[in-house]
Amino acid sequence: MKTLILSLLTCFLFSFNAISQNLIEANVENWEYGTAKIGVLDFISGSTQEFGSIDENGNLTLELQPGFLQKMKEQMEKEQEKSPDDWQASLKTVSGTFPCLSGGLSYKNGETNLSSLPRQLVVFKNEKEILGLLMPASNKAVADFFFTFSEKNSDTGKYLEWTYLDEPATVEGTCINTTFTKNQNESFKASKNYSLDLKEGWNLIEYHITEVFEDSTGKIFPKTTEIQRIENIPSEINWYFSAEK
Repeated sequence: MKTLILSLLTCFLFSFNAISQNLIEANVENWEYGTAKIGVLDFISGSTQEFGSIDENGNLTLELQPGFLQKMKEQMEKEQEKSPDDWQASLKTVSGTFPCLSGGLSYKNGETNLSSLPRQLVVFKNEKEILGLLMPASNKAVADFFFTFSEKNSDTGKYLEWTYLDEPATVEGTCINTTFTKNQNESFKASKNYSLDLKEGWNLIEYHITEVFEDSTGKIFPKTTEIQRIENIPSEINWYFSAEK
C-alpha cells in the first residue's frame, strides 16, 4: 500500500458536507482509528504535510489554505534541494493537467500554473505511520475503483477534487480516447466532457461518471465523464476510507 501511495501522490506536485471560509467539515462513517491527521506525502523526502484532521468520532476538518500555490512553490524549492541531481521539480499547468492526446479540447490561459490536493488524501498518525487513504465520492464503488487503481469495478457516480490556480483559465470540449480492457482483447471509446471555468484561487471540480462500459469478463470501466467546476459539495458525497493493508 505504501508503494501505491507514493505513486499516487507524485503529481503533488462524509455524510454531511459543508464548505465555508475555505474550511471543509464532514464525517467519516464507521471511523475506528482515533484521532488522525490528513494531508499529502512527498515522494522524495517521505515527509508529510498536514491540511486537516479527523477526531475520534470521525469528524473531519480540512483547510483550503489561502496562497496555496505560492506555498507549494516554496515547498517544492525546499524539496528540490534534497532531490537527486537528475530530478527537476516543476509546477503543473492547466493544459498539462487536463490533456487530450486526440485533440478536442480548447484552453484559455492553458499555461496557467495550478496545484491540487490529491483526489485521495493520506491519513496518518505521524510521518511514519500511514493509516490509509481518504476520498470524496458519491458511492463506494467509485472510490474503490480509484483506491485499487482500476482493479475493482467502477460504477456511475461522482468524485471531487480541489485545485488552486494563480489566475483564471478555462477548459472546454470533449476528449475521446480508445481504452483497452485488462485482457487487452477488447477496447472502447472513453470520453471526458469538459466545461471548466476555473477562477483564481480555490476551485471545486466535480467528475461525474455518467456511463460505464462492461467487458466480456464483467469488468466495468468509466466510459463517459462530465467535468465541471461547482460551487458547493453535492449532498450525495461521502468520504470513503481505505485502510493500509
